Amino acid sequence: MQENIFKIRRAFLIPLWAIVVLFFALLVQSLFIGQLWEKIVSAIFFALLLAIAIEASERAIIVADNKLKIKKFFRQKEFDWEKVTNLGIVELGKKVYFLISATRGLYFFSNMTERHAQLVDLLMKKMDEERVEPQVREYLKRPVERLSLIVMSYVAVLTIAVIIIMKYLQA
Repeated sequence: MQENIFKIRRAFLIPLWAIVVLFFALLVQSLFIGQLWEKIVSAIFFALLLAIAIEASERAIIVADNKLKIKKFFRQKEFDWEKVTNLGIVELGKKVYFLISATRGLYFFSNMTERHAQLVDLLMKKMDEERVEPQVREYLKRPVERLSLIVMSYVAVLTIAVIIIMKYLQA
């Protein structure tokens, strides 16, 4: 049984984990030379970013011959292909969300998923023609890559690094 695994793009996960590490450094730094509000804010942001990074790293969509598996943090949903009722799309500029309707709920993924066009193509091949919206086929003719979020992530890494350096130099 062949499985195709699709996760969040590494180009996004690398700066996200860098931000988590930098916030941890900022938290440690604020424990020694920071005020109380800095400690609290740093701890809250670190905890939130750590949870988001773990969730993003664990998220996966697995397309197998007989099942579709959607894996999230500490949970996994499995569907036989006949229980997947619809594949749709919502385009908001460069942000694209794919909607998978199943008998047990609605699930979505974005174009931040690695090889998302290949994933959508695999999903279309596994589903009947009438369960796939025509806009999905149109999208595959001209898939859109979302690079702005990745660029903003690297800008955030640089900004946090500058904050840590400036705080260290002031001490």
